[in-house]
Formats: sequence, structure tokens, C-alpha cells
Amino acid sequence: MDGRQQRRGCRLIMAVRAEPRVIIAGAGPVGLAAAAAIRKAAPRVQVTVCDPAIRNIQMPTESGLRVIAMTPASMSLFESVGILSALPEFALAPYERMRVWDAGHWAADGIEFAAYRVGRKSLGAMTDVAALQACLFEHLASDSGVSLLADGVAEIEARDADVSVTMLSGDALEAELLIGADGRQSRVRQSLRLGVRRWSHHQRAVVGTLMPELAHERTALQRFLPDGPLALLPLRDARVSLVWSTLPDHARALESMSPEAFTEAVSEASDHVLGNLSPTSPVISFPLESAYVTNPIAPRTALIGDAAHAIHPLAGQGANLGFADAVALASIVKEVVESRGDPGDAPWLRRYRRTRRADNLTTLFGMDFINRLFGREQGAFADLRRRGMQWFQSSTLAEQLAIGHATTMRGVDALGELS
Repeated sequence: MDGRQQRRGCRLIMAVRAEPRVIIAGAGPVGLAAAAAIRKAAPRVQVTVCDPAIRNIQMPTESGLRVIAMTPASMSLFESVGILSALPEFALAPYERMRVWDAGHWAADGIEFAAYRVGRKSLGAMTDVAALQACLFEHLASDSGVSLLADGVAEIEARDADVSVTMLSGDALEAELLIGADGRQSRVRQSLRLGVRRWSHHQRAVVGTLMPELAHERTALQRFLPDGPLALLPLRDARVSLVWSTLPDHARALESMSPEAFTEAVSEASDHVLGNLSPTSPVISFPLESAYVTNPIAPRTALIGDAAHAIHPLAGQGANLGFADAVALASIVKEVVESRGDPGDAPWLRRYRRTRRADNLTTLFGMDFINRLFGREQGAFADLRRRGMQWFQSSTLAEQLAIGHATTMRGVDALGELS
């Protein structure tokens, strides 16, 4: 065989390659969920997940400071890929009710959402982030179609047929599609110079784990105070997870308080709805801002999760939006592979952008609006808030719509699309 015949043979082999490749930058829960969803939806696809943090992933022994409120749709995703039942008991705490009220009113006078009133067993579940991440990692580590690399992205070069990713170690990877799931400071996004709109909420979130005097009864509680919302999220072991958004100076003062002083402050701020709340962990805070990428796709690249959008934590929807991104992208990859297409082609990426844009932006700006609305004590905003709460209290339809929006993965059937 002469040289020309050999080259023709190489081209033919490349043209009929049966295993599309996807690189995922970021091994947080959203990046790992994307890997699991893609492998479930399209088993032929070879997935590489890269993140220097991979070497630090390990299963915790109890709930930590980072918890998320998984919606039933997100829970269905993890059940579909075989993760939900693998979570340790402490890491999954279903909740059946949510009570919301604002400063100046009793908790009993606020809005209550109840799962049974809309035919559900729960509104969702509080989930420990580290445990979820460790379960996903263990699941993927046992999958021969997945490679897990403790390495980071240095450079990206999109080409006609694939994308080349140079790692921090100097190694190079190639794939048809690159997914940026590497968080708010996304290296993928920065490398591609994708535009981001950001704004500060001029608040810090104070987080900690507390032991309440009274049973939480599987109820998530949220009180809107003038400086920001305070949430008490029920955990499996009778404790609650605190997320208190407040002014920066107040947040730092709370961090520096003695346990006794902090107990008094948080118990009073929560209207003593669970009695005294004693801290059982360190209390820390972090700044709050919202952001979104104006165009979350680039040649052979798509951004998901916090790399594409970051929202205020008052409704706990940030991670769920990321999981919905992952499912949307996995369902598109499935369709591409079944049609023997290229998952990095621009029309498919544009479909992903179109599929997720409305839900992500509606939720992002909706959370921003609610945070501002409940922060006003006087004037038209305060009057609008009071009227709105009265309407919610008297309207079963409003409750059904609100729960439906908060507990579903809009535009994506988590089970149907991946099976």
C-alpha cells in the first residue's frame, strides 16, 4: 500500500469513528451530573471530566455547611442515573412544607406551601453537596466510558472537526464538545472571552448548622427581613441549615459573635419559630452577587451551571438550574448521537441555548425581584408585597402554580429524555 492509500485509510477510519467524545471541565455536582446524564442518555459517548479538585473529593460523615434544596425533578434525574439511593441517610432530608413570612408579621400569618395539597409526597429534599458530589464521583469512577482527571484547563482551541484542550499539566485532550461546568470563576468562560453581566446584592450570606429547640417537622422556613431573607432548612438529624442574607457589616458581626450571642440573634431574627437555635458548626459568610453569560455557547463549547448563570440563594434554585442545564444538554447529545451527527455542531449548541434561556433568565431576575420586593418596608413595593401575600394565602391555584414552577425542570422531562 502506498502513502496515498495509507492516508486515505486513516481518513476513512476517522470518518466512521463510533465513539463521540465530550470533555467536561469541572467536577462539582453539576459537572458530574452532566457526565452521568450524558452516559445515561448516550452510552456510546466517551466522557472526560477534568478538575484539579478531583483529588480532594471524599465522602463526608455528616451534613456540612453546603446544602442544596433539590427539587423533585432533580431528584428524578439522580434516581434515573442510580445516585439517589446511594446517598447516605444523613445527606438526604425530604421536606413536606415551606412557610414564608416577612418582618412585622407572625409566622402563622405567612404563606405555607404543602406537598399534600398538590398531590406530592414532598416539595423536595435538602441534600449535602459534598455527599452528592462523592456519590456521583464513585458512580462515574466505575464507568469504563468515563475518565476522571485531576487537571485543569489552560488553553482551548476550537477547530472545524473538534476542540483541543491543553491542560495545566501540558497534556492535550480532543473532543467534539467541551462543556464548561467550572463555576462562577469559570476558566473555560474566561479563556473564550464570553461576556458576563454581574451585579452585587450588597449582601453576604451567613451560613451554619443549628440545633433548634423545637422540631422542624420537615418544614423549610423563610422570613424576609429588611436587610435580606433568613432561611432555616430541615436536615435529617433534627438540625437545620441556616442561610441568612444580610448586610455585609451585620454578617461580619454575626460571624464574630460568641455562640450564646449568636443563638440570641438568630432566634430573635427567626421569630423564635423553632425556639432557641444553637450553632453546632462554625458560622461563615460569603458575598452575594448575580451574573449571567449573555451567550453561553461558543464554537464547540457550552456553559452550564454557575459558569453560565449565578442567582441569589433565597429560593435555593441555583443548583437545580444547573442540573436542568445538564439534562437539557444530555438529551440533545442523545438525539445527535442517534442521528449520527456531531454534538459540537453549532445548530445543536444553539438549540441548547434556546432550550435553557427562558428558564434561567426568568428564575435569575425573579429571585432578584423578590429579594428587592421583600427588602422594602414602606411605599408601593411594601403594599404590593402585602397584597401578593394575601392573594397567595387565599388562592389554591396560586399555590399550585408556585409549587409547580419551583419543583419541575422546565422544558425537560428528566426521566423520559434520558431513558
